[in-house]
Amino acid sequence: MKTAYNPLPPPARSRPRRRRLGPWLLRGAALAILILVAWSGIRAATRAVAWYFLLIQPVDKGTLEDNLPLEVYIAREEQVLTAPVTGTLTPVVPEGERVPVGATIARLLPVAAGAQPVDLKAPCPGQVSYETDGLEGSLQPAKLGNISYQDLKRLVNLARPVTARGQVQEGAAVVRLVNNLAPLRLYAPLKERPAGWQEGREVTLKVPGSDGDVEARLLRLQDEGNQQAAILEVTTWDNNWLLPRRLQVAAVLHRYRGIIIPASALATGPEGKQGVYLLGARDLQWQTVSVVGQVGDQVAVRGLDAGAEVVLRPQVARWLMN
Repeated sequence: MKTAYNPLPPPARSRPRRRRLGPWLLRGAALAILILVAWSGIRAATRAVAWYFLLIQPVDKGTLEDNLPLEVYIAREEQVLTAPVTGTLTPVVPEGERVPVGATIARLLPVAAGAQPVDLKAPCPGQVSYETDGLEGSLQPAKLGNISYQDLKRLVNLARPVTARGQVQEGAAVVRLVNNLAPLRLYAPLKERPAGWQEGREVTLKVPGSDGDVEARLLRLQDEGNQQAAILEVTTWDNNWLLPRRLQVAAVLHRYRGIIIPASALATGPEGKQGVYLLGARDLQWQTVSVVGQVGDQVAVRGLDAGAEVVLRPQVARWLMN
């Protein structure tokens, strides 16, 4: 009996499985979306922070002054009246008042028994002061500038202001008459000559305690070796100049009028023009300006309206607008 031979069929070959790309694409797209959302959020947050750091300041019209501090020495046309007798001084005219020639300034009651009061009369018109310092004769306008700064300084340091009151001795200085219609002369030591200063120029002075400016004329500039000096003349003056021999003032070198902005707000924009960034009704905007002048960290400009809100950090504004 034959046994049937039935060979087994060869094993079937396994077919390679195809990868499904759909899930990976979905994951990639989702990741990209997440990155974009995150980036948008970061950018939005960054812009919000940048808006916070813009620093906005409203601006207004004003004047910038470039001032030169000066110590000036003062010479006045003045005359001293002395007491003709020893006695008690009674002022008739108040301090600082102007009197005509022949007016009674003060009255002396002599100490001698039975003596009649003596009137002190003005030998010339002038402004009355009861303070004297002993320099009235040596420090006259015509002499100012003929001595060196060091000698002038020593002379002024010798001044001993005295106000006459009560009993006075015969021959003592009791009244000073200052001709306030005659110009004052001022001596101003300088480290260096300010640009543009020349003889005949008008110089504006600011005086502490005075409401307005004082106009002075530059009479002479002189070189004294280790320094320079200016001799100025003041035609119109007030009581601030009546007593002191030296005074701290400021000479106005430049005045700039316009809209005042911080210098940090200026930037260079299109075509190389200077301007500022403004906070508008809805967004930032660029505005060109013309610079009138700068003093320190402040700038006077034209091209802006009073009340405009200026960005103080233009580099941040530039980034936000790009």
